[in-house]
Amino acid sequence: MAIEVRNVADDEEFNAWSDTMDIGFYVPQERGGGPDRRANHPDLSRVWAGFDGRQVVSTFLSIDLRVTVPGCAQLPLDGVSGVTVATTHRRRGLASRMMAAELGRAKERGDALAGLVAAEYPIYGRFGYGPATESAQWTADARDLRFNRELPGTIELVDPATARREAAALYDRIRERQVGAVSREDRRWDRDTGQNLPGGAQPPKEVLHALCRDESGQIVGYTSYRFTERWTNQRPDNEILSPLLIATDPFYEARLWKHLADHDWVTKVVGPEFDRVDALWRDLLVDRRMVVPSSSWDFVWLRVLDPVAALEARTYARADRIVLRVVDKDGYAQGTYALEVAEDGSAACSPTLESADVTLPVERLASIYLGGYTAARLGALDLIEEHTQGAVARLSTLFATGIAPHNPMIF
Repeated sequence: MAIEVRNVADDEEFNAWSDTMDIGFYVPQERGGGPDRRANHPDLSRVWAGFDGRQVVSTFLSIDLRVTVPGCAQLPLDGVSGVTVATTHRRRGLASRMMAAELGRAKERGDALAGLVAAEYPIYGRFGYGPATESAQWTADARDLRFNRELPGTIELVDPATARREAAALYDRIRERQVGAVSREDRRWDRDTGQNLPGGAQPPKEVLHALCRDESGQIVGYTSYRFTERWTNQRPDNEILSPLLIATDPFYEARLWKHLADHDWVTKVVGPEFDRVDALWRDLLVDRRMVVPSSSWDFVWLRVLDPVAALEARTYARADRIVLRVVDKDGYAQGTYALEVAEDGSAACSPTLESADVTLPVERLASIYLGGYTAARLGALDLIEEHTQGAVARLSTLFATGIAPHNPMIF
């Protein structure tokens, strides 16, 4: 029997879809969709599955998101998540079929970009996605975390319900100015702050929530954290893990790190898994070596579906005119485009029959789009092709953003 790829049709199929996805992510203890999970995904036209008869053997989810692009415009983003294929049905092209179905649907909706967080690096380049932002997890030695100036802000501990309300509002303010930041679903805020838990469960008491306020009382930072008790040679050697720490600027971010490091008996603070790769606040330390990356990796991957809409939505570093040929085997972005940037950084883009200055695969356009990777870097690796002398250097300058794009949230 042929395997059918289509949207989930009803609650019964959604529950089966949820079970298959949970097994795919190794959390089968959460089996069963139920009304709570179904409420998180009201639009079943975004929930895809592979059906072997009545059995769900693959899953794919599309989320309606927004991403902040250079110039701070909010561009619709087709967020891809929940991609699994049952071990019994691998290597049959199910992921490719689900991706093709959703990208076609996204193109019809008018989405200029699709995005995802890649669980494995080699998978998504073949679908036209390229890494666009990077993240790092930082570890601080709390025993001597000193700063080179007085830090602003006051800290207060709050209950989970207050954290849910204030942290979400704060993040919406931050992402309006943060290139690369992606909007966040309510269900993820609920999960992170222990709200609306299944069965009426209470928020975990071991997780603490802290807000940072400026002199006027406005909330400018938030962190959640928990302790791990450890004793070494009968001496306290405790660790704090902060899964989320956000702030409006590096000074308030540093203030939150100071709050975490100031706890007695704590020798190490481990920051969020998806923190900034450049960690600007480290420059406020007396000794930057007291905070080191424990890991770093590519994070948000983008896929350009509509080059004209995407290129016109962002701003650029200087005035110029350049012609780009985009190669896309799936056809969504294939073509040659003239990008003309005005003195104020705004741009007009249109298809053209002119000869290209630069040819680049669609996944490479995605990588340079937010400014996270440079055309010069890709050119040095022969990943893009220069036809006009100096065009790659001009393209690098055009797309430069100064500070690296960053998204602190999984989706």
